[in-house]
Amino acid sequence: MDLTIEQALVILQDARDPRNAYKIFQQASEIRDRTIGRRLWWTSGSGGIFPCRITPRCSYCTFCADEMFPIDTLLKALEQIESLGIQQFHISGGTDLNGGFNEPLLEMVRIIKAHSGLQLEINLGPSLKKETVEELKKLGIDSITSSLECNASEVFSRAKPGDSLERRQELLQFCDDANIPSRSMMLVGLGETDRDKIEHLFFLQRFRKLYQLRISRFKPFPGTAYQNNPRCSPWETALVTAMARLILPNIEISLAAGNSSDDIPLWYMAGGGNQLLGVSIAKKAPPTVPDVDIYEIGENAFVVDKRKQVERILEGMKLEISNQLPDHQTS
Repeated sequence: MDLTIEQALVILQDARDPRNAYKIFQQASEIRDRTIGRRLWWTSGSGGIFPCRITPRCSYCTFCADEMFPIDTLLKALEQIESLGIQQFHISGGTDLNGGFNEPLLEMVRIIKAHSGLQLEINLGPSLKKETVEELKKLGIDSITSSLECNASEVFSRAKPGDSLERRQELLQFCDDANIPSRSMMLVGLGETDRDKIEHLFFLQRFRKLYQLRISRFKPFPGTAYQNNPRCSPWETALVTAMARLILPNIEISLAAGNSSDDIPLWYMAGGGNQLLGVSIAKKAPPTVPDVDIYEIGENAFVVDKRKQVERILEGMKLEISNQLPDHQTS
């Protein structure tokens, strides 16, 4: 569907009336079904594998770690994850604009590759040099993530004063240059305008190796500078998902941090798909709840399997959910 920025902006604003949104959701879902299919697939991951060295810290963030996650504990966790049938893992969390993570990351990937058959995706913000991206491709990495979060420079600077939007944009170009798949993330509700959202989506069109956009729903946390900012509505997230599908029809549009399992049906109806986070690593014991399996794999380290919980939420939608990676992740 060929749209201009102005046309897309009108569609987004009109879709705030549910009577119009239903039509956009249907169109977006039909595009998803035609381009990437209906089958959903499981992945796994963990934040906080690397410490965060951004100064000052992002105004809304509570997820950063202060130390490296121990490699021996990580290998035990990956062994447990692989035994559950999962085929992919995301190494995520931590940014160092001075390049201090490049060599430790390459060494970590080499160790994991020697011990595990899991496919790996990398998300360390704008930490990576172009040469590191090229080396990661040689090591067989699935993809590299550069989460722009908000592509409006003023909004980005207020929320992330110690970070660099330009470096994040540059990393997506590094991936294009190295011919390696990339992912990005859009944080909805950070203070951006409707035009900012649409222009962000059009900006992503230029990256030919972008295979996935992750949508995050802003959630305020006590003790942060953004603690009094409003929680982003799931309706707004769904509208952005539908617009992303119209503007970027051939990529996966997945849910990121800030969403819950309860958001999945609306995301799917709005044209989202097809990756689902089913298994993750937690650094403290999670509460015991139905349909969630917890495996202790070390001191303050747990593998959490929420697949049964998500499957229960999706009951009645007649969807296939599989551990099998899609063709674009295995070719």
